[in-house]
Amino acid sequence: MNLSIETFRSSEVSERFSLYYDKAMTHPIGVERDGAVRVVMLSAAEYERLARLDYIVLAPKELSEDAFNAIANALPVPESYDANKLLD
Repeated sequence: MNLSIETFRSSEVSERFSLYYDKAMTHPIGVERDGAVRVVMLSAAEYERLARLDYIVLAPKELSEDAFNAIANALPVPESYDANKLLD
């Protein structure tokens, strides 16, 4: 996997952990071992944000009543009707 993040050798991170801890609080950093990124360090806030994205509602009953009603009563934007001509 080719990550477009800063990467550092695990030995360097181990020796200067405090420095890399501070870096990881502002942006994810990759930690390499044997020439490959094995671990990514990131802030707890970023981890929690990503974990929330992983949740998938599988049934309408799993939605809050407000969320269900918002979806049920949603109307398409006017521009979406322009796509109908593609089906003709």
